[in-house]
Amino acid sequence: MNWKLFLSLILLLGLILRIKFFIGLNWSDDVGYVYLANQVLDGTFKPSYMASLRLMMIFPLAFFFYLFGISNFSAALYPLILSLGNIVLTFLIGKLLFNEKAGLIGALLMAFYPLDVNYATWIMPDVPITFFTGLSVFMFLIGEKKNSRKFLLLSGIFAGLAYLLKLSGLLVFVFFVSYYSFVFLFKRKIPSNFLFILLGYLIVFLVEGSYYYLTTKDFFLQFNVGFKYFAERERLKYEFLTDLTYYPKIMFNLDNNFSFQFKNYYTYFGIFYYLVVFSTIFLLIKKVKNSYVLILWFLSIFLYMQFGTMSYKEYIPMHRLDRHLTILSIPSILILSAFLEILRKRVKFLFIVTLVFLCGSFLFYIKNIYKLQIDATKDTKLIFEELKKLPEKTVYSDGGTIGHLMFYSKFRKNHLYKPLDFRSCEELKDSYVIVNATRGWIEFSPMLKNYPLCVFERPNNWILLKTIKSDATSYPYNLFDPQIFYVS
Repeated sequence: MNWKLFLSLILLLGLILRIKFFIGLNWSDDVGYVYLANQVLDGTFKPSYMASLRLMMIFPLAFFFYLFGISNFSAALYPLILSLGNIVLTFLIGKLLFNEKAGLIGALLMAFYPLDVNYATWIMPDVPITFFTGLSVFMFLIGEKKNSRKFLLLSGIFAGLAYLLKLSGLLVFVFFVSYYSFVFLFKRKIPSNFLFILLGYLIVFLVEGSYYYLTTKDFFLQFNVGFKYFAERERLKYEFLTDLTYYPKIMFNLDNNFSFQFKNYYTYFGIFYYLVVFSTIFLLIKKVKNSYVLILWFLSIFLYMQFGTMSYKEYIPMHRLDRHLTILSIPSILILSAFLEILRKRVKFLFIVTLVFLCGSFLFYIKNIYKLQIDATKDTKLIFEELKKLPEKTVYSDGGTIGHLMFYSKFRKNHLYKPLDFRSCEELKDSYVIVNATRGWIEFSPMLKNYPLCVFERPNNWILLKTIKSDATSYPYNLFDPQIFYVS
């Protein structure tokens, strides 16, 4: 079997899907990452707040900006390349644990996997963190198989790179600790190999701390800022989502009454996790020992995401979002692939039907989610085009819109774009003010509390220049129309 040819075709298919459903800059932390990457290029970057500590997101973005200029294409190259890397990694781990066919099944599922396709061109750390944690586990598996300290050291280094993307990159250590705990309990063997993984991570930690010390005189900046951010209980009121039913509902496509949603067109998973659970039970019953490490990888991290704490001082449940589940993509897909490879040998027709159904349903979900995501930025792009027609003046709006406008202008006119927060009405004179620019204006009232009163009770010197009407039909982007005012 020419697995290299099949893998190449799967990679090509994965690339076509990700380009076809290209997203680019959207509405999340990505606005901050591109801004910080530009600061790296102009020499003004200095880590200080939580998002600025995600060095493995910021510096690779800056590298691609340096090579190709500032654009949606160059910004998306980093997650796109690593998304294709996830396909290769899924194959390699499947081949290592089972055989080439199981690896190819996993690679094909990853090529179509909605969560990976959707975030492959969204400038976020979730796909990269999947890659680096997956690469860390791959190095670990080789290191354990060959008893190679070199590969175990590399495993720790790649875990460290995942940590430099987001603190949740450290979740891979939950798996490592679980694995070596079982080794100690059942084999009565001192898990000395774990020390080499820790050493690899320590190398990254020391490099990171040295960089912070050189730039801020605070070696433990990540600890003093990053860890502290997620230990602030006050954020539970307005930022952190900690509902214990959240992951089960989205993973198993359930509504608030825990009934299956047959007409939920915006799910990432559909019946995927039902098949993962069935596959897990099947593999355990059949004692497919090579699958145990995948099951432990998946369950240990998931259980910590579900019940673990973000704070070392007190119990603060983990913040949860659908995209945080990307870290489970590789083990969950490979658990299912191991079962499907057994099914292929026994009932080939049922194997083909299941695989075609999964890929077809994934494609359906990708298309619907893509429509929702691109609707999110249609208004903003039209705002930018309209502003280009007007005489150049200072522009005020919410922080997200301002970030988008800076990016669209390639950060060449940052002095013109300013957030509305803590402004007086006098400051807004002889400028453009954009209201109702994003969903935050109607869904997130705390965002508005620092805006001047004249934004809501507009005096006669506010002249409406344009109401933006895009063809966005997805909720909630169909509920509001941005307006551009000139304040005389």
